Amino acid sequence: MEKHNMSTITHEAEVQRQHPRYRLPMRCLHGGTPVSVIDLSVGGIGVRTGVIDARPGDIVELVLIFPFNGYELTLQVRTEVRYVNQDQSRIGMRFVDVSPRQHNLLRFVLDAYLSGEVVEAGDVLDVVSRRNEGKTREVPQRPKPQGLVANVAYHGRSIAGYGAIMGATLLLLGFIGMGVFQKMYMIPAQSALITADLVTVPAPSSGQLTFVAAGNEVQAGEPLLTIQGPQGSSSIVIDSPCDCIVQARYNRPSSFVREGAPILVLREKTSTPYITASIPQSDVLRFYRGARAVVEYADGTLVRDVGIEPLPTYSDADASAGRFLVKLSPGRELEDTAIGQPVSVIFDTFSGSTLGTAAGKVNASVSWAGAKIASLFRSSDKQDDAQQAAKKPETSGDKRIATLK
Repeated sequence: MEKHNMSTITHEAEVQRQHPRYRLPMRCLHGGTPVSVIDLSVGGIGVRTGVIDARPGDIVELVLIFPFNGYELTLQVRTEVRYVNQDQSRIGMRFVDVSPRQHNLLRFVLDAYLSGEVVEAGDVLDVVSRRNEGKTREVPQRPKPQGLVANVAYHGRSIAGYGAIMGATLLLLGFIGMGVFQKMYMIPAQSALITADLVTVPAPSSGQLTFVAAGNEVQAGEPLLTIQGPQGSSSIVIDSPCDCIVQARYNRPSSFVREGAPILVLREKTSTPYITASIPQSDVLRFYRGARAVVEYADGTLVRDVGIEPLPTYSDADASAGRFLVKLSPGRELEDTAIGQPVSVIFDTFSGSTLGTAAGKVNASVSWAGAKIASLFRSSDKQDDAQQAAKKPETSGDKRIATLK
């Protein structure tokens, strides 16, 4: 009795359905032999008995054929026999080892059949084309402006908008172009300052500084300083080498100095201040091809086309220091107090570049053509003045002399 109840429970679990089954116009083959299909679901299939001789648990290979209008969709599947009902002539099978592609295809066919996209047309399936019954909503057109003032205001706003976009585009292009130009043709100096030809007077020996020339100017041959040697040795007197201006003082009388320590800094009266600027070693070749200097002083004064002194040779000392010193004329009057002040120097190498040379030639050609045209107009005006003067009658005093013909 217990054995009978256990068999009944097992049978009910085997035939329990997990997916709804649908009747579709389709065919099924087993070993090339047609098998009558009762219904189909995503999880399995029901077929008629008689062709397949199988028992529950057997694995059966089937080929499912879905006949559409004009073509057939074939799907090869493996099934496991779940039950055999001879009274209803039905064999229930479930799909096993189903790949995601096979499962998606079965799901697509059944969903399309349920949604009405695929319908029965006799013994085949037909795809129904969808019709979009929705009507598009018409967007009302913007009313056209009426009157002169309205038209001017309407088109003026459009023109102003386009003009703003064009202006912003031009500003952006100009900003980018200026950045590229400065990167390619501008060399900012690493450092620059106002200086002059200075002479540093050092202590000839160690000792006590007993005398230092007073005042801001000294004449050539005048004593500059006197140093009393150690332990009462003889004094050493240094005379001025030129008519100089005392630029700086480092020590005072009665102070003790060591040999070589700077005492005074002199500048010759005839020397004028100038500017020294250093540029990076990597830009030396661009500088030699031709450059123009622009100097900005501490007070905001901007001087363009500053004269560059003859270029010095590139020495090993410059190479080791990684810089190249350039001497510039100040381009303005400078006071002595300006010596030592820093300045900003930028070198423009566009004129020495290939593009700058071509632009210079074009500018010269245009200037020459303009001068020629102006000279032709001047000569034509002179001829007109001469003809008008010839047509005037000659006069003698207050009487006009008529020419008789």
